[in-house]
Formats: sequence, C-alpha cells, structure tokens
Amino acid sequence: MWCLRTGAVMTAFFFGTVLLAQGQAAAAGGMAGSAKGAKEETCRIKGMVAKLADGTPLKNAIVRLENGDNREHTIAAKTSADGRYELRNVPPGRYKVTVTRNGYVEMEYGQRKPSDPGATLALSPGETKEPIDFRLIPAAVIAGKIFDEDGEPVWRAIVMVSRDTYRDGGRTLVSVDVSSANDLGEYRLSGLAPGRYFVSAQQREWTTVTGDSEFTVGDKQGDKGYIKTYYPGTQDLAKASLITVKEGEEVPGVDIQLKQVSVYRIRGRVLNLITHKGGSNAYLQLIARSKRLDWDFGGGQQVLKSDGSFEFPNVAPGSYLLLAYWEDQGKIYSTQEKIDIGESDIEGVTLVLGSGVTIPGYIRWEGKPSLERDELRVSVQSADTPLTWEGSARVEANQQFTLKDVGDGEYKVSVGGLSKDCYIKDTVYGETHSVDGVIAVGKGGGEHLEITISSHGARVGGTVVDKDGLPATGVWVVAVPEEAKRTNFQLFKAQTTDQYGKFDLHGLAPGTYKLFSWAGIENNVWEDGDFLKPFEEKGELTELTDGDVKTANLKVIEAKGQQAE
Repeated sequence: MWCLRTGAVMTAFFFGTVLLAQGQAAAAGGMAGSAKGAKEETCRIKGMVAKLADGTPLKNAIVRLENGDNREHTIAAKTSADGRYELRNVPPGRYKVTVTRNGYVEMEYGQRKPSDPGATLALSPGETKEPIDFRLIPAAVIAGKIFDEDGEPVWRAIVMVSRDTYRDGGRTLVSVDVSSANDLGEYRLSGLAPGRYFVSAQQREWTTVTGDSEFTVGDKQGDKGYIKTYYPGTQDLAKASLITVKEGEEVPGVDIQLKQVSVYRIRGRVLNLITHKGGSNAYLQLIARSKRLDWDFGGGQQVLKSDGSFEFPNVAPGSYLLLAYWEDQGKIYSTQEKIDIGESDIEGVTLVLGSGVTIPGYIRWEGKPSLERDELRVSVQSADTPLTWEGSARVEANQQFTLKDVGDGEYKVSVGGLSKDCYIKDTVYGETHSVDGVIAVGKGGGEHLEITISSHGARVGGTVVDKDGLPATGVWVVAVPEEAKRTNFQLFKAQTTDQYGKFDLHGLAPGTYKLFSWAGIENNVWEDGDFLKPFEEKGELTELTDGDVKTANLKVIEAKGQQAE
C-alpha cells in the first residue's frame, strides 16, 4: 500500500523567522532529495508496436505490465500514431508484458511464436529498458453457417471455438471465442492465433420448444431434440475434426448441420429450507462431468414455479452435475447432485437448498506467517468441475476461519494470499488427511478443517542456455516431483526464464525433484505422465529440504514434435 506521512513541527516565535526559514529550506531540500532518489529507483520501458509483415506502426495498441507479486497497480499505455509507447515510474521487479490490438494476435514479451510462453522482464532499480519492440501478426477468422436438417438457418445458435490444453494431467477444452448466428445462420469467430481448433454449435434453449411435458403432444420417452454438435456434424468430440488456421487466414465454409437425436428429460424439485417454500427463483446449471470440459451454454435455467418444480429437456445421455444456487441478502446457498442419464428420463430429483454446514478451521504455520498481501482467504470449489463457484472465508488474526453454508459434495481447498515462499504441507478435515487438498463434505455438521502451511519452502534458481550456450529466453523451467507424488499437482512448480535466461522457483515442498527446461511445449503438459516418459533421463535430479536454497544450470530441451496434438 502506498502512503504519505505528513507531520507538523510547532516552533516558538522567539526562535525567529530566520531559523524557521532555514528549517523550511532544509526540509524542502530533503524532500527534493528524497523525490529525486525515489525517481531514480523507478524504471522506464520504451518501444514500438508494428506489423510483422511490413513494419507499419500500429496506433492504439495497448501495452500492459503485470507483476505477479504486486497486483495493486495497473501499468499500461496506448501507442501513438507512430506506434511508440513509454511507461514511466515503473517499480523495479519482474513483469509479464503483453500487447493487444483489435485484429491482431495478442503478443507477450519474449515470444517467438504465439504458442510460446513468453519471458519475464526483470527490471533493476533505476533501469531504462529500450527498445522493447513488438511485431504483431494479424489474427485468423473462422466463418460458416449453422442450419438444421431441413436446410433452414438456425437463428441465434451459439457457436464456440475451443482449443485443447492441459489440466490436472490430461487434455481439456477451453473456449477461445463465442459468437451468435444471425438470421441467415451465419457466424464469424475472430481474433484467433495460428493453431488448431474445434468448432461447435448449439441451439439456444429459448428458441426451442421446451414446454411442460404434460402439455406436450408426443412420446414421454425418447423425445427428439438438438444438442451440441461439433464440426463437421457429430455430437461425439472424439469424432470431431480439428480446423487448422494460419496467420491472418480467414477460413470460410465451416458449416455445421444440427440434427435431431434422442434426448431425455430431467424432472425434479428444488426445496428451500431458508424460506420453507418451494425453491422458486433458484438458478440451475447442468454441467457435464468430464475432464475435457467445454462449457455448455444451453444448460442453465431459473426455477419459475412456486412449488420449485423444474424440468430439463433435450439432455443427451451422459454423466452430469446438477447444481442449484439461490442468493439472499448477499449470501449464496447452493447444492449439487450427480446425474447419470442412459436411455430414459430421470424423475424425482430433489435439490435441497439450506444453510449447508459450517466448517470451522485453523491455519497452522510452520515458520513465521508470510503473506503476499494484507490477508489470507480460504476457499472451497467443487472438485467435480471448475465451472462452479463457492464461498470463501477470511483468516482472522488468531489464524481461525469459518466457512459457512457449504453444501454436501467434494471440494478442493485453496488458500489465497500466501507469499511465494510458502507451500501447503497438509490439509486435515475431521480425521482425514488430504494429499491433494480435496475434502468430502457430508450432510450434517461440518468437521474441523486444519491447514498446515510452511513458510520455509525451498528455492531453486539458476540459468538456462540453448544448444549454443547462449541464454535461453522465455522457456519453461519446471520442477517435477518424484513419480509417486505426481498425482498431487500442487507440488509442480513452473516458471519462464527472463531476458537473461534466469529463473527462480520458490515455495517447493521437501522432496525429490527433477528439473527440466523445455522450449516449444504447452503449459502444464508436464503433468501428463506420457509426455514425461521420453525426457526422464534429461532431468537434473535434486533433493530439497525445508529452507534449502540451491542453484541449477540447465540446458533447454527442444521438444518439438513431442507434445500431444
């Protein structure tokens, strides 16, 4: 927190105006000297943003600095007509520098291509870095039409472009851009970096017939409806085609035909124990239980009926998580139910919204408490899917906290606000120790939650060089735990090198690690055991104990062709 302290010195008149004037002059001189010293401590960054193809300056590009250790301040600037920018009074530190502009692919300092991680920019006190120039490439576009089996355009269909990435040791999908089809069924997905993408389409719920089944003419089992369909026309992601786009390329004709398939209904009721009435005004979300997540925009609804009854139509066979949320006076009450649909409707689902359980907790420190900012917060999130939200609790000065209104289910526990030197040593819920921080909350009273945090995490720093012995800028450095512990993804530590090829990993738990440095790989791919196998012998083995400070000099591994597609 930045602050300015002021004070006043009362002086008796008999000291004379001369003495007072001398004191003021000395104070002014001291303040000027301090201001000069402060100014010398800060840094400056200057450079230019232009097109890669011909070097034409780009106006109105936004250059932004992010410091992971200090997020209180936003440092950003727009380029002028000549493409130039300047950032002044930048505090010393390590920064991520990104540039964005409409029609171009976002670029990060140190990237050689868009899929690279970028490099950390290290600034020493008083340093001026120039020129830090960026050459942007034009973004790609995917366009096409969405139509039904009769060839009619599907107005306002949701169209999504997604890409594969890694999470918790496996492939998962993340949305890159979402668009809506116009009255001709046309869509356009823009701002894409070169790469390979999945495109999917799905009809919005409120453009389909989803009336109550008792008023609907037709079979009560095995209805027909539209569900999410991937290009070129399959509901099975495994059979979907990847679309490859190049720099600045517009790929037209990516058309998707939606076909009706057998779908089923989920019927049930929400009970609200807070109001002692039906759960009207609760919000429901139906999410696929899959590691390869791809957000389903059609799976949400508000409960409108006074008795809390609801119905989800057009649900394809599969495994789902059904969540209910209700907000009252700033508090969110939630509950969840696992649903498995085969070839029949699901009847009689009951979701009970209540106060949930209260989980008292305590933070036990090994070593002096070490915080990144002013406070710690303990949070819980559903372990089944990251596409949910739950509450959090502030840790008081006595290290106690209270999580309130936690519904039953499995939750991943996290602690926000720790310094980079800390690691979570143990999580105990009731009498159960959790290796990966996941706890199972049942109905009834909440158990006591104790989280042990060590502020004596080990530290490994050093440099990475390329095959020519030169500093390797913007490459991954990863500390991979021993094989028996690789299912605990909290133990992995990763960082990109700075402009000098240096890295500094903090907060490592005691244990045996292998240190790797890779170029040309995706983020988190090292959590995949199959990826690691060819490189096991190339890792530098190190044994760490609490408080260790070690140095390692690594040679970068060019892993092109090794990453999964």
